[in-house]
Amino acid sequence: MRYLVCLVVGVLAGAILAGMYANAMQRRNAWPRALMNVMQHELGAARSAARDGTCAMPSQRRPADHLRLVADDLDAALLPAGAKDRVLSQYIVDFRAAVAAWDAQGPCPRQAEALTTVANACEACHRDYR
Repeated sequence: MRYLVCLVVGVLAGAILAGMYANAMQRRNAWPRALMNVMQHELGAARSAARDGTCAMPSQRRPADHLRLVADDLDAALLPAGAKDRVLSQYIVDFRAAVAAWDAQGPCPRQAEALTTVANACEACHRDYR
């Protein structure tokens, strides 16, 4: 009976410690996940507006500005300080170029094409790093 109690206590202690470890590991990646969520939200909103034909509204500037701001933070969020990753850096440069090429004041079909390019830049990086 004593061994059974020790086994149950050990399993419970292991489960609690594993949960604490998993929680700590999730918090370590909070900033990159937050940036990706913001990018996904803003890109989705912009693509919806381009599809619906409401992209001529001034509200399309907000997603464009947010994506440009987030693009500036990608290096710091995804690479540790002082680290160099040639491939990831190239993906970030490609993403920045795609966002810069997007004219948020242009006609909807042009915006849809530019947003597809931005989405493709995201997907290219996700193929290698997700």
